[in-house]
Amino acid sequence: MAIIFDIYIECATPEELAAIKSHFEGLTLELQTGKITHWLFQSDRDLQASEGVHACSLWSQELSDWGVQSVSDAIECTEAGIRLYQHLQQGPDFLFARVAWEASLIEVNSLEDFLDYYCSGNSEECRLSIECVFTEALYQQLGKPKYCKAFRPGYVWTEYRGEIYRPLESSDQKELTELYREYFPYSKDLK
Repeated sequence: MAIIFDIYIECATPEELAAIKSHFEGLTLELQTGKITHWLFQSDRDLQASEGVHACSLWSQELSDWGVQSVSDAIECTEAGIRLYQHLQQGPDFLFARVAWEASLIEVNSLEDFLDYYCSGNSEECRLSIECVFTEALYQQLGKPKYCKAFRPGYVWTEYRGEIYRPLESSDQKELTELYREYFPYSKDLK
């Protein structure tokens, strides 16, 4: 089973979704590494969106299909993420979007599940624990989570911070992984 890096976008109406699809159709990104990525729509029947949700997801066959396995994967996916958000910023209206590994697993209807509450002084404040973009109306509805910033007029985001490279979970650091296994033989979670 593949783990794909994608952009997931939800819209309020079928017309908004059609405009988003038109905006992203045929998108090709040339990354600084020289890699050219072609962004394809995931089939609507493969997209497991909730009833009444108008959504699409785009992914590229040219990027890793098993998460970040090397420093290069992290760099390429991070740059693709930056460019996808920039393309979204210049596009038509939408309700909610995020760029991530398996981004479509989190829908706008589940955003409240990702609100973390913490005490600051005498008040309880909330923040979102995922990176995403959503409408200002949704921002108000969620209780104005902290650390959201302007994305474009009418939209806020929790800012994209890029993809994480973990040497012990990568395919390019075999000696380091073997050293870990030697010192911690009962730890079976690593490849």
